[in-house]
Amino acid sequence: IMITIIYGAKGSGKTKKMIDAVNAAVDKTKGIVVFLSDTNRYMPEIRNQVKKINTAESEVFNEAELVGFIKGIIACNNDVSKVFIDGAHRMCNKDVADMETFFEWVCEMGAKSSIEFVVTASKDLSEMPEFLKKFI
Repeated sequence: IMITIIYGAKGSGKTKKMIDAVNAAVDKTKGIVVFLSDTNRYMPEIRNQVKKINTAESEVFNEAELVGFIKGIIACNNDVSKVFIDGAHRMCNKDVADMETFFEWVCEMGAKSSIEFVVTASKDLSEMPEFLKKFI
């Protein structure tokens, strides 16, 4: 599986776990590491070797735009090996439970391109959608 989900309720420390994983990936990964967020809030905590992108600044506001944006990043950088997405549900303006198509696409793209995706999903564990359980 080419996707890992960092799952939990808002305020449970998902972004901190992701930042630690992003920074560790720099030393463990041969290719380019990409970090996508809809805010600049955490950018100073991310190592400079990581390609940091604020999707809101690029006017990414729905699922189709996010998928297209990620495809563009991959098309322009054939050395991308890991993509971290902090808050895809916020970027897409959707509830995590309504994003099965997005997560299926991420799985397919990861398998086709050998890129590992790490995505945060903000929702209480008791409300985890069935389709996400295979990624935990």
